[in-house]
Amino acid sequence: MRLRLLCAVLLVPLVFIGCTDAGLYATNGRGPSGPDRAELEGDVCVPLASGDSFPVRVLFAFPGGAGVLPEVEANLSASLQSLETRFSFPYIRFSLVAYHTVATGIVGQFVESSDLVSLNAAQKYEAYNEAGNVSLRAPLRLAESILSGDMQTGCRGLVARTRYLVVLVITDADRSCSTPAFNTGILDDCANQYRPQDDPDTERLCATCELRNVTGQVRALEDKYRAGEVSVQPIYVRTSPDPLIVEEASAIARAGGTQLIQTDPASLKNVLNSLNYASLQRELRLKRLIALNINALARQGQLLVDSDSDGLADEDETARESDPFQPDSDGDGISDGIETRMGMDPLTFDTIHGCNPLLDTDFDRVNDCEERVIGTDACISDSDGDTLPDWVELLAGTNPLLPEDLTDSDRDGVPNVDEVTAHTDPFGADLSWRDDHAYGYDLSPAPPTDDGRACYHVRIRNVGLVSPPVRPNPPYSDIPAGRNDLFIYVQVGRDNDPRGTGIGSLASQEVTFLPPATRDPEGVLPLTPDDFVVGN
Repeated sequence: MRLRLLCAVLLVPLVFIGCTDAGLYATNGRGPSGPDRAELEGDVCVPLASGDSFPVRVLFAFPGGAGVLPEVEANLSASLQSLETRFSFPYIRFSLVAYHTVATGIVGQFVESSDLVSLNAAQKYEAYNEAGNVSLRAPLRLAESILSGDMQTGCRGLVARTRYLVVLVITDADRSCSTPAFNTGILDDCANQYRPQDDPDTERLCATCELRNVTGQVRALEDKYRAGEVSVQPIYVRTSPDPLIVEEASAIARAGGTQLIQTDPASLKNVLNSLNYASLQRELRLKRLIALNINALARQGQLLVDSDSDGLADEDETARESDPFQPDSDGDGISDGIETRMGMDPLTFDTIHGCNPLLDTDFDRVNDCEERVIGTDACISDSDGDTLPDWVELLAGTNPLLPEDLTDSDRDGVPNVDEVTAHTDPFGADLSWRDDHAYGYDLSPAPPTDDGRACYHVRIRNVGLVSPPVRPNPPYSDIPAGRNDLFIYVQVGRDNDPRGTGIGSLASQEVTFLPPATRDPEGVLPLTPDDFVVGN
């Protein structure tokens, strides 16, 4: 399927590029205006932080067994059963832990709400039966394990935008310090405070100390795995107020980045339903804009035709006897450009075991088998973190495994990153050609959206056009001669996280150029916020 049907979007780490105080930048493409150059102008807005691109992971830790009021268990079970109708979209997933002296993963990984029903989560919770002293430490330790497992196996870019919420329902005070057989590994500083022979109140000191420590370890996963947000929300279900439980739960809330919620058994279901399960809401700003004509390659002072957008010029493919109109001549799932780059034969079918060439996990137009061949990360679109997506680097000839924001391969005073952004040759020091052909970018603030999201007025100038021949496009009609496919990538992120993983949006435009002077459409190509598709 050709580009007009493409909705893949890159999710890449971001940096400021010559930023002003407003966080915007401008570069000058000084080439002449003419029919072989395109110009685009319009507005772009940062995406709404919601949906699949901004996931939510909620872990419920519910008390069970001896001493838990039937009314509490019934309300907790009813809350689980209501999740399927309340959250019938895949961006939010749930896990369930039941605890008493020890904690058990009723659903030990994050699943969609419908899976909670198919896994009989509510019934399994109702059947949970245990007696003994209560440990609030146990469910927090298990929560840490479940969250870290999700973060380690998840795509880095997606984890960086994920909100993790641990909801700990509390009915009894923690007795971890008095049950060391079930609660090994208590922090020494906390365990040393427990001296019941001298003062029974030292159990409170040990418990609050350890609960702060364990909750802090859960929250520390945010920095360890660069997750979007981790918080722990304790809910104390009281029958008669217990100052010890309030103190312990308050310690968890402070360490968990929340405030303690107190309720009674009758109101518990409403409290759970009223929690904030929205996606991570953080102010986003535009960080990087890249335009790209994927049918034009800048090489040694020339703009060459690449009809099939595989990173090999048509003339090079003809010389190698590969198909200039088919990005994968031998049909093995590895593009001709990548095979040539890696010393493989684009005319010999190669089998790459352990991957699916139809899968593009990070939506960067480099499939998972190609990522394996290159050695890039199939789970993030900018493997080396230099702000250039892997696919863009492959087309430009730079190294997607080596950060090149400070590298100047042709020693012309222009870093490789800026050469790729300007669509000039990072390996050819032809400054006069660069002056004539470099893309120009101008950005300025535009009125925000009604819901407060930042918008920008964008102008992209001097986008060089080439004239590819007629190209076959089965099962659709042929692509006409002169068609150029222009991509515009917009990446956004937080102001205080210039190299963190952000979120990308993509717009595409089709322009036809037939020498010497026919361009369709004529004039400046418009851009509107609705043209941009957000990555997932």
